[in-house]
Amino acid sequence: MINRNNKRLVDEYLAFRSTRHKLDHKSIRLEKSVSVHYLTWSAENDFSQAPSLEPSFIDYVDQLECSAHYKRKLISSAKIFFEWLSIHKKGFRSITPAWLHSFKFKMYPEEFDDQDTISEEEIEVISKLPAETLLEKRVRAGACFLYLSGMRISSFTTMPITAVDLRKLDVRQSPGLGMITKNKKVATTYLLDIEKVISLVREWDDFVRSKLPADGYWFAPLSPKTGEIDPNPAKANENRSNLFRKNLHKWLEKNQSSSHCPHDFRRGHANFLFDRAQDIGDLDAARENLMHEHLTTTEMYARKRKAQVKSRIQNMSNQRTAVIGNQDLNEKIARIESQLTQLASVFKVQNEK
Repeated sequence: MINRNNKRLVDEYLAFRSTRHKLDHKSIRLEKSVSVHYLTWSAENDFSQAPSLEPSFIDYVDQLECSAHYKRKLISSAKIFFEWLSIHKKGFRSITPAWLHSFKFKMYPEEFDDQDTISEEEIEVISKLPAETLLEKRVRAGACFLYLSGMRISSFTTMPITAVDLRKLDVRQSPGLGMITKNKKVATTYLLDIEKVISLVREWDDFVRSKLPADGYWFAPLSPKTGEIDPNPAKANENRSNLFRKNLHKWLEKNQSSSHCPHDFRRGHANFLFDRAQDIGDLDAARENLMHEHLTTTEMYARKRKAQVKSRIQNMSNQRTAVIGNQDLNEKIARIESQLTQLASVFKVQNEK
């Protein structure tokens, strides 16, 4: 059974998040789905008793059969919800900062799978897979574009042709152009300049521009009857994202390629940038291109993989041993301390926001 008063509080919280934080309907829907776990975990107990409940919420989440990413989302969302209760509602003195501090995700190394991302080598292989029909050419170009841009699938499938400028390698992501962006964010983001992949994107770009007006969709709608581009499509919605997923799965399966979801291409984009980042400025540029609020979110997308660690270890083992003088050593330490200071300042600014 679920405590009715708890359900009322959850509903108030969701309304607060919707109006005060101006979350879009997809984010609210996600918040609503995770709130079911707060209610299930507490059962008939009032939320004011939450700190004393057994098992703890962290242990409850740890026992769930779901992805590490979803568990992390559950814990972070629950922490924000209970913090809201302690600040905005009476009778919740039991919810202390010390208890909220315990809301930490139990991270196990084996939970991060290399298969959840796409390497530069893999996207080049995907770009060369055969595409016999216009539908297959569309999904192939889309997969390449997702990797080069790091875009969310909902933004990509609602992106008009006018938002893309391949000469400048930039994409204007804006609800003003009819695009579905997370929390209605607006930004100009940039494409990776990988010649073997972007050539195929340019080919599709030339094709759709010859068939559709500037406000037509880059992920061009196709007629179910003819298989050709539909010049008068209905307004794009979230269903187009599901269509892309189905098309992608079917095409990759046909070509006996590893199965991937659209988000894997976004993670691949993040890893590509993190592999090449030299300093905090590069990391922050990656964050902006992925339209993340915080660098910690970007870091989770680009968590180091086994191949990266192996490559770095091998590179260091193949380097000749050098005698480092005190001055050289001090200079290296100073550079590292400088980068750590810059990183700390970035996190401080983000936390203050």
